[in-house]
Amino acid sequence: MRGMKLQVGIGSLEELDYYLGEGADELYCGLYSIPNHVEGARNFSAPAEVIAAGERARRAGRKLFFAANEVHKELLGRTAETIKELVEGGIDGVIIKDLALLDALREKKVRTHYILSTLSYCMNAETLAFYSGYGIKRVALPEQLAPAEARELLRNPYGVQAEVFLKHRECCINYNGLCFLDCHGGLTTFCKRPFRTGKDEYRMAGPGAAERLAELYDYRRLGVEVLKVGRSPVKEASRLIFREARQIAALLGLGLPKERFVARALRIKAGFDALYRYLGKTI
Repeated sequence: MRGMKLQVGIGSLEELDYYLGEGADELYCGLYSIPNHVEGARNFSAPAEVIAAGERARRAGRKLFFAANEVHKELLGRTAETIKELVEGGIDGVIIKDLALLDALREKKVRTHYILSTLSYCMNAETLAFYSGYGIKRVALPEQLAPAEARELLRNPYGVQAEVFLKHRECCINYNGLCFLDCHGGLTTFCKRPFRTGKDEYRMAGPGAAERLAELYDYRRLGVEVLKVGRSPVKEASRLIFREARQIAALLGLGLPKERFVARALRIKAGFDALYRYLGKTI
């Protein structure tokens, strides 16, 4: 079993150069003028900056995608025009959530590598068949979808590929595209914090790290080739997650039995836990 390609979000040319040097295979970015769901994320200021980043990525043999996955009605026309400009400028593809935006781009005959955002909740084969008619080439699997549930999507007849997040680090306990809980607060979102009553402590339920890593192993065996690192409002947090993802992706490439992979991946995680705790004290 081969390892996985690494995709990571960036918000500047400085970050682009950093991740190119760290071995990222793919990168993605946004613009401040176009909502893309991640609160506090770092973005580029103008389309020309994105095009320049795409040129720099291409010279390094890598790909750059543009994220436009939270577009409301008032911005629809401008967003479609911006994407057309970026595609004509040479970016490698677009990450999209909204069906209305896909419709607008089809009307404008904008042809590029479309990635369906995890926020679109493509949960079954029928949904994938529908989106494949819009030229979707890859789907970011919903974070709530287990490998066994994703099997029918991954073995589709349309040639649509898939990507997943490093879910023991980046995963919404709720349905992230439909969740309105406050997410201010550095490394920890509201839903992941403890709730206390008296001496008792409660947390929202969710799978543990071992289960998440076992899922990653199964995703890879089912053919998922891209491991995605999101954009954190804290630049240093994204870099830590990327470094951890890189080690775990390499571990997948060793072809270990599932139990040994999970055990070794948990040791990698434990080594990074201390770094996350230290970072949490400094921001």
